[in-house]
Amino acid sequence: MQNAFMDWNLTSVFLSPEDPAYVKFRDGVERSAVALRERMEALLPSAKAAEKEAWISWLLDFEDLRARLSHLASYLSCLNAAEANNTTAAKEEAHLQEIAASAEVCAEALIQGLGQLDEAAFDAILAEERLKGAAFILRELRERAFRRMDLARESLAAGLSVHGLKAWSRLYARLSSQITFTVTDRSGDTRSVPMAQRSHWLSLPERAVRKSAFENSNAAWTAQETVCEAALNAVAGTRHLLNQRRGVEHFLDNACVDARISCGTLEAMFAAIAEEGPRLRDAARFRFALMGMEAGAYYDLSAPAAPASGLALGWSDGCALVSQSFHDSYPALGEFFDDLCRDRWIDHSPRPHKRPGGFCSTSLLSRESRIFMTYEEDLGAVLTLAHEVGHAWHGRLLGDMRPFAAGYPMTLAESASTFAEMILIKGILDNRELPPAVHRELADLDLRRSIIFLLELPARFHFEKRFHEERAKGYVPANRLREIMVEAEQACFGDALAEDGVAPLFWASKQHFYLSGVHFYNFPYTFGFLLSRALFDRFEAEGPAYLNTFERFLRESGSRHGDDLLRDYIGGEPADPSFWVEPIRGISSIVERMRSNASSREVTQPSS
Repeated sequence: MQNAFMDWNLTSVFLSPEDPAYVKFRDGVERSAVALRERMEALLPSAKAAEKEAWISWLLDFEDLRARLSHLASYLSCLNAAEANNTTAAKEEAHLQEIAASAEVCAEALIQGLGQLDEAAFDAILAEERLKGAAFILRELRERAFRRMDLARESLAAGLSVHGLKAWSRLYARLSSQITFTVTDRSGDTRSVPMAQRSHWLSLPERAVRKSAFENSNAAWTAQETVCEAALNAVAGTRHLLNQRRGVEHFLDNACVDARISCGTLEAMFAAIAEEGPRLRDAARFRFALMGMEAGAYYDLSAPAAPASGLALGWSDGCALVSQSFHDSYPALGEFFDDLCRDRWIDHSPRPHKRPGGFCSTSLLSRESRIFMTYEEDLGAVLTLAHEVGHAWHGRLLGDMRPFAAGYPMTLAESASTFAEMILIKGILDNRELPPAVHRELADLDLRRSIIFLLELPARFHFEKRFHEERAKGYVPANRLREIMVEAEQACFGDALAEDGVAPLFWASKQHFYLSGVHFYNFPYTFGFLLSRALFDRFEAEGPAYLNTFERFLRESGSRHGDDLLRDYIGGEPADPSFWVEPIRGISSIVERMRSNASSREVTQPSS
């Protein structure tokens, strides 16, 4: 049965990995993956001349396999995140990787077969009624055929990834869940805390406590630096080798394909951020000044610059705040959130053996979502909750779309989550029953997250880009990883960061760099932040009627290219830096709101 310590209810999925229903389902998926792989491998040599009906059968069976694999993956990712010490779940997750390897071979056979078809045969398949709504993904798969090795090599790569690329990623995930560090709290007591709570300690108002948490958690990561160095080099090195064999010209090409944007759009976004760099660094300096500092440190980025409001934000209080804000501006989202809470789809409590971070996982089979986070009873945690609910809402809106049309890229996924955050911010700012201190704290939190999205996340991107450039030439040791990390941070923040305020161990402490299934995990957050601001500006201009348009945008996110969606729903050319400038400049309005607040009260925080 389900572990009593978890907050969420997973029993509608499976009772446990030992549940006979789970075992039967898993074994059925495994048999299907193997059988489909063998069938497609055998038929691939004649794929070009295969009958249309054979193609339809392959595609429908593959779509069904993907949905069932998604169901397994969603369940196991939830279980392993909530109970990182659950050895049975960890073993099942490793088993799933082996099943997924067979599915990857199926995908490769399908991709290569589609690439062999002439245009007339391919168009005939697209016109089939049973594949209605799948045209975009099938075209996308066909285009990938021209950036692949032969099937034998792709099959070998898929099999080896279970014990190589993905194993390094799993190793890092387990390592991060088991590391602890000591921190000296506000009372002067020293305690040991899990790494999953690091972000909480770095967000507290007492700078001495933050510094203690930062330095001691870095010491804990330093002790694991050799493992992290090996894992990061292995992940990037494997990708480089596969890119060479597949004829991929640049390592960012795959990231852009996965994100469903053009490389020109990615370049334009970062060009606009660089152009607006002085404005962004001014905002960071302004915020540090409110905290009583000329220049800040990385461990100050998530700390409050406004006094705490004193608002009680236990779990039920935070849920009530989210519910009311959603209901006021977006009633359908509010009702959905109430259902999530009632059905216990959220795991939120801090506890040992829980992985750091937060996510929302949605099964393509059941269309149920689960939200994972560590709730720390502050406004930041409430925003995180709203963010993850946005992801779940996105999944709900795609609930009646076929699996082929329900897989959206991270760039568009983050638009829904960040839009939900902005609905929450609007709800709190519009709520005059809340004390002014809450509005001040939220204004600061809004500025804080803007600086994270527009300065700190770009620093991650520039680190990762530079690291991949150097990894293409050879192994990159830990001391050089530290240097690249600092160079990226200083390039983005400039003199807004003190010389001793950099975070050289950030490369080791951020799980996003180690994910095997996603290339360049970080930039989609900045993309989604700016996109959601543009969408939210439209919502504020047009009112509630715009929500129907917003929902159409989300429903099309799994079946259209991102650049086309932006042109149609926002207007302008996303590969032009000017497209991104206005959302970036929105940070100025947040600064002005903070200036207004600062002029009427004392906001300086103790710096030690």
